[in-house]
Amino acid sequence: MIRKMEKIAITENSYPFISAERAVDLNRYGYVEEEFFQTGTANIYDEDSAGKLFVSVADAPYTTRLLVRRPADKAKFSGNVMIEILNASAMFDIDRDWILTWRKLVRDGDIYIGITSKGHVVDALKRFDPERYASINWANPTPGRKGPESTTFDFIQAYELGLFWDMLVDLAKELRKDESHLNPIHGFGKNWLYLAGWSQSGSYLARIINSFAYLPENCANGPLFDGYFNTGSGAGNKVLNSYIPSSRMSFGGLPGGAHMLVTREPLIAVNTESENRNSGFWHGDADEPEYKFRTWQIPCSSHDTKYTLLTYYNNLAEDLRKAGVALEWEGVAENGEPLDTPYEPIFCAAFKALIDWARYGIPAPHADPIKTRMTFEPTDKTLALIANKKDAFGNALGGIRHPAADYPTASYQSYTDHADGESIQMMFGTAKPLPKEVLKGLYGSLAEYRRLVTRSTGEAISKGFILAEDRQWMIDTVTEIAQRRGLD
Repeated sequence: MIRKMEKIAITENSYPFISAERAVDLNRYGYVEEEFFQTGTANIYDEDSAGKLFVSVADAPYTTRLLVRRPADKAKFSGNVMIEILNASAMFDIDRDWILTWRKLVRDGDIYIGITSKGHVVDALKRFDPERYASINWANPTPGRKGPESTTFDFIQAYELGLFWDMLVDLAKELRKDESHLNPIHGFGKNWLYLAGWSQSGSYLARIINSFAYLPENCANGPLFDGYFNTGSGAGNKVLNSYIPSSRMSFGGLPGGAHMLVTREPLIAVNTESENRNSGFWHGDADEPEYKFRTWQIPCSSHDTKYTLLTYYNNLAEDLRKAGVALEWEGVAENGEPLDTPYEPIFCAAFKALIDWARYGIPAPHADPIKTRMTFEPTDKTLALIANKKDAFGNALGGIRHPAADYPTASYQSYTDHADGESIQMMFGTAKPLPKEVLKGLYGSLAEYRRLVTRSTGEAISKGFILAEDRQWMIDTVTEIAQRRGLD
């Protein structure tokens, strides 16, 4: 139960951690950023052998935070609200779905709400500004408790991640009540809610779908959410509370390595090569009344890119330092450079397609999957693995075609090589630029390359995989990368 929704003042010296105003100058787009502290009580849930939920701890107190980015003028609100489960994998809040789609959100008048999703980011918040975040509370109501076997989260006993489910469900219910003082966007009128989750937060999204969204008390008056945006993730219910044994974590798998998330509301899963090579083998698109699903897979891509992990945070470097956060590419320079494929417009198009499907009943475009083949572990000829089929440059075939994939200026791999020559970082990709003479032989001149990129962009727009509003940005960005690599 939410008991208090407090708007926290923003000043020059006291402002939200990972502030988008400081990152991209929201005011220039007619947007404002606000931070709220949501205080209440939450149940901690467990599940029996049949997967049925039960309350293991009732009414545990908490205070978490919300980031709200909205049009300054209420009249410009589109009605669409993205609620992002902020990613906590790096031990601090990451607003990755915002980073991927913010250009579309501010262009169209959408509201963004990011919700802190895990207690172990509290330390980073308090390092950044101990006074501002003094009241944030994810305290474990049963400190010292041990699960029946080793769990993934035994290393952090101070916080209870199981507080999150009621935090989010209760927030969604309040967001439907336009005049509620517990609604951080009250007075904006009717809205459509879309739950978004990147990477680990995608498994939180899966847990919401499979365990909470369709409980009678959560959907009696309509859907909890109107659509789901699963990005850079699979279908696993990896979390429920801080003590669930790893042996009970569900990965949503089907025979043959396929994955699925069955929802009555539309769901679009957008994956890079990083997930496709590990867990992105989705069961397939569906247009059934009780199962609306699309999978979009992006070739020449990786989980993290130069923009999403480095460039976007240029103006936030000092804030990250205060929080004890270090962001860097982990690759070896002589082996390439940070992967720089501009894939953000594809995520923008996917979110727009989700909106159109949920609000207007227009099914989202179908996309060809990345082409794959079966291979085998060299040390175990019985262990089948999935590998992407590649072109002559080592780039993935199939998937959503976009300019950097159709007319590559590098060989793109979805991981980086570490300096030891043996281990890899699987989430941050590498671009290995093609030699200048190869680029010249392939494309002739920069002017001809721009013509080809323009054609490729137009084809992607015609299929619904890039928005017309992002045409020029995509053409210019891909062409500038080619120029930087020596094409003139």
